[in-house]
Amino acid sequence: MRITIIGVGLLGGSFGMAVRKAGAAERVAGVDLDRAVLDRAQERGAIDVGYLETAEGVEGADLVVLATPVRSILDMLPGLAPLLGRETILLDLGSTKEAIVCAVASQAGIRRYVGGHPMAGTEHTGIDHADDGLFQDATFALVPPTKVDEDALDLLKDLVRRIGARPAVIPAERHDRIVSVTSHLPYLLSVVLALAAEKTAREEERLGEFAASGFRDTTRLAASTVQVMADICLTNGRPLLRGIEDARRLLDDLAAQIEEGRESELVETLTKAKESRAALLGERRTD
Repeated sequence: MRITIIGVGLLGGSFGMAVRKAGAAERVAGVDLDRAVLDRAQERGAIDVGYLETAEGVEGADLVVLATPVRSILDMLPGLAPLLGRETILLDLGSTKEAIVCAVASQAGIRRYVGGHPMAGTEHTGIDHADDGLFQDATFALVPPTKVDEDALDLLKDLVRRIGARPAVIPAERHDRIVSVTSHLPYLLSVVLALAAEKTAREEERLGEFAASGFRDTTRLAASTVQVMADICLTNGRPLLRGIEDARRLLDDLAAQIEEGRESELVETLTKAKESRAALLGERRTD
């Protein structure tokens, strides 16, 4: 299989490294706007060859992987569609799916497509942070369009398994609703905490001395690349707004329990949260 990855940063670079490590492709090409990025991707073993021009990079490819921010993918599709061969499979790694699936459906030149989303990012970006083990034991969402290309889907399931991940086929709408709570809302809550701390720090200059592991852990996501996260928020608006509203109501409930000294209700809420987390993550109770 000949694979071309458009965008060889953290995800694209890691995908290329994992594919090459698994021996799952006879050639992995990279396309990027920056020659230095392509050179570094070759040095790190993410690609065999790099191209600055998309048309050159996708020529003869069996699989084209889009590993750029969501709105960049949306902007790219009209120009990319005429360049794809009739049998070329298109896979994107965007963090939101419904907008991309709908956009692909409007492009007659894209004949074979499956959306993808590996649940395996970090707050870092760039080829220097790429890791051939990034997808190991990770869930890798595969999101087919309404008219499913079963052969393409089966091929990608196999490829996902070969790079160490677990394929999970899911419709776009369900995917976006789930990740709004498991990925996108956590980012915004991390942002809110960082901003709340910044406000307090204006009055308490020693706040940084007391910001230990708990603060670092819960604000880690706020260090993510701003434009990437803005794209995600704006392309998953409806589910994310529902999550924000749910979080607002829960915070209001907690505030009332604390303000009114309703200890039994507060303990019940905190206990429910602890047990819910353990159940969702498959953890055993320790007390």
